[in-house]
Amino acid sequence: MSADRSSLRIDWVSPPFAGHLFPILTVAQGLWQRGFHGQRILSTPSACSAAAECGLPFVPLLAGKESHILGIANTETRVGASPRRLLRQFKDTLGVLGVLGEELEREWSSDPPRVVIADRVLPTAGFAARAAGAAWWTSMTSVCPTETRTGVPAYLGGLDQGSGPWRRIRNGAGRAATRTFKRSAAWLARRELRAIGLERIYRSDGTEAFYSEEKILAFGLPEFEFERRDWPPALEFVGPALGSPIDRGRAPGDVPPVDPGTPHVLVTIGTHLLWAKERAASAALELSRRLPGWVVHFSRGDARPGAQSAGVRQTGPRCFEIPYVPYDAALARYAAIVHHGGSGISYAALASGVPALVWPHDYDQFDHAAQIVHHGFGLRTNGEPAQMAHDLLRLHGEPEFRGRVVWMAGQIAASDPVEASAAALDRLSSPPE
Repeated sequence: MSADRSSLRIDWVSPPFAGHLFPILTVAQGLWQRGFHGQRILSTPSACSAAAECGLPFVPLLAGKESHILGIANTETRVGASPRRLLRQFKDTLGVLGVLGEELEREWSSDPPRVVIADRVLPTAGFAARAAGAAWWTSMTSVCPTETRTGVPAYLGGLDQGSGPWRRIRNGAGRAATRTFKRSAAWLARRELRAIGLERIYRSDGTEAFYSEEKILAFGLPEFEFERRDWPPALEFVGPALGSPIDRGRAPGDVPPVDPGTPHVLVTIGTHLLWAKERAASAALELSRRLPGWVVHFSRGDARPGAQSAGVRQTGPRCFEIPYVPYDAALARYAAIVHHGGSGISYAALASGVPALVWPHDYDQFDHAAQIVHHGFGLRTNGEPAQMAHDLLRLHGEPEFRGRVVWMAGQIAASDPVEASAAALDRLSSPPE
């Protein structure tokens, strides 16, 4: 252990969204308990209460822009592969990132921290850190979008791993198409990119300039990913940072009536994807009709403080709607989980030993669904109720799924993202002679 832990100044920069913020808070809280008392959390004002609950100092950023940021992340329709929507979202994001970078330059102008650990979607925090003389590290909860020269490319509808020459040709063509698209988007947004201090999106070694080349703390495990031989040298799998660090109120076990001998299924599509919530609620209700021996819970995924005051609402004979379900406290009680394929719920379900029926909607969720199916951790659905009911019966009735998930739960339990992060920070503060 380094003797300098208490004096090592660390600034974590995160979006306010639960899937990004909660893993950072979980690790930062664990580091604080190990003596790293020079930490701060920097995010938008809505993240303040969560940081305070964890006992972590907080610095607000982007005051007055919260609703705009929320609008970028919570789109009214699916973004998908639409070049127009992707480019518009990209330019909107770059505009916010530019303002963020300017704020952080002012924040760090006179007294910068030793290291800035910025979420993967906030590269300008890293650029500002470098300009202030601080080290820049990247944290990421979703690892599959990271580009490499081998393996299955992401954001192409959830390609499977497969084998043989055809798959290698397909993967190579997919990786080339991804780079071509990104370069084209970068050219169309060249003014916005220059404004945030980025001339090229790829470095000379082929790695992406949006991520640190010094250290990437990947909150995941290679056993969850498709096989790749050339992850970036800076990337270290430290294990998933699971759990909500704050209590969000009633757990689903409090919903009456509950028979311990009755299988329960949770339907959740996370905290984003507002445009898909009503369809998911309808699917949950339909599942309760098609699975007469089951109880169905639908989570609204509303992690805002006070949202749980809305209480649990019964929407059908055995269907209950819950404002928010704390994954770490509740998931193990379910026979299966229907989820959207976000990295947080994917790992939380695995850690709880529960197989998943993955219903991807956007972004990297299709890739996570393909990985879950490939590894035998669950099945994928397109949301058709009859097929969903059939697949849930399979997940509950075929022990192979539970066996694979329990094995992965052991891999997750053996990982320690806090200890791995602490070791990396110790190396930073006490470099070898």
